[in-house]
Amino acid sequence: MSGALPDPAAEPGWDYDRLAELAGRHATPFHVLDTARLDRAARDVLGALGELSRPATAYYSVKTNYLPHLTRRLARHGMGADVVSGYELEAALAAGFEPERIVFNGPVKTEEELALALRHGVRVNIDGEHEIEVLDRLAAEAGQGTVEVGIRISPGVPVSTSTDPSYRLQAELAARRNRFGWPAGSPQLARLVRGIAESPHLRLTAVHAHLSSQIVHQELMLRALEPVLGEAAELHRRFGLREVNIGGGFGVPGIRRPRTGPLSALWGLHGSAPAADEEPSLDTAQLLADVDKRMQDLGLDGVALACEPGRWLVSDAMAIVTRVMSSKELPEARWLIVDAGNNVAPWTGSGEVHRLVPIGRAFAPDRSTWSVAGPLCYENDIHGQAVDLPEDVRTGDLVCLHDTGAYSLGRSNNFIRTRAAVVAVDGEQEQLVWRAETGQDVFRLADPDPDPLPPGGNPGPAE
Repeated sequence: MSGALPDPAAEPGWDYDRLAELAGRHATPFHVLDTARLDRAARDVLGALGELSRPATAYYSVKTNYLPHLTRRLARHGMGADVVSGYELEAALAAGFEPERIVFNGPVKTEEELALALRHGVRVNIDGEHEIEVLDRLAAEAGQGTVEVGIRISPGVPVSTSTDPSYRLQAELAARRNRFGWPAGSPQLARLVRGIAESPHLRLTAVHAHLSSQIVHQELMLRALEPVLGEAAELHRRFGLREVNIGGGFGVPGIRRPRTGPLSALWGLHGSAPAADEEPSLDTAQLLADVDKRMQDLGLDGVALACEPGRWLVSDAMAIVTRVMSSKELPEARWLIVDAGNNVAPWTGSGEVHRLVPIGRAFAPDRSTWSVAGPLCYENDIHGQAVDLPEDVRTGDLVCLHDTGAYSLGRSNNFIRTRAAVVAVDGEQEQLVWRAETGQDVFRLADPDPDPLPPGGNPGPAE
């Protein structure tokens, strides 16, 4: 193993002058996709997988960002796709992902979606027990022979920690109650495996796990994977597996999620706080190498290793350019209000911290603490309560919001304000690849009013 995958945040930075120039042609807020950054991340992940001792596959998690310009590019790199709905499956096929390199995950799959997967030869990873009967029946009706399926396993082990013991207790409980997949070593898992084994048209060939999101604790992730790999080794002896998929959630350095629980809030009321958590960095290449070796130790020879690097691939490849619309000097806070809200940056207000950088001109060296919020008439539309920014930031200035490629476009909405455009840059080339939403777009699915109000907006006299 040649060492850690490159840290995306340490790669050459954004060209802020270029972003400010784009703001002269595109109304803010808008997303920018840097295809060079996306390509670099794809090559790095595929290169790390290529160094393992076994066949390896990267399935791009389409739910992370379904932008067609982006998915088509990743398909051309030879990646597979992970989908969790029927329309994502259709989008993956349209983007050029090969059907045999698409996996269908997720807790709910309708009969129509399962039929679509079977029709295209897409493997389904079973989560709901009823999927066994439906898949077996659909395969019989279609005259298919044996259909390969996977099974999702949950280890019940947390993959994050904190100096706050109340956070640790919450994480442990959440891991045990995880509703995705089936607990390793449980009678429920044994019953599901038995159901697949007894189905005439199904064959179990894959094990899948997805532990969490934005995972940064390497040792905890390896510990959580241990029961999954143990189950996989036993299933391989019985059925002959083809693939073990360890999921994704690989943490990126450009985002921070404070790990605090109710005890931190109580401490804060008394003017205290737990010791600050260190923010480790996940060495994804080393993680894959360690899993590869552990699979070898457990007798999983020849079984492919797969992963689903969604956030890791796209987070740093996109940024949002937004503009300061107003500022307020209040007794308890200095507010900057920008035109990008959590309708275009949905993780705003959820404790996810992203870097904010004023761009477009020279700023004073003096710094100040600002509270930065979006434009929505909604109390949680806040990018940061205490952001270190230049003292002289003012209305009209541009701000770059970093690491916005993951869970922005797909989760964006038109609550109060419409969704933003996406501009792709490829070297000197510039292309609008997703236009901004309009008010007409918002209401185009509405039923026409069969009895519209007369001019003036008031109903006529009652009869």
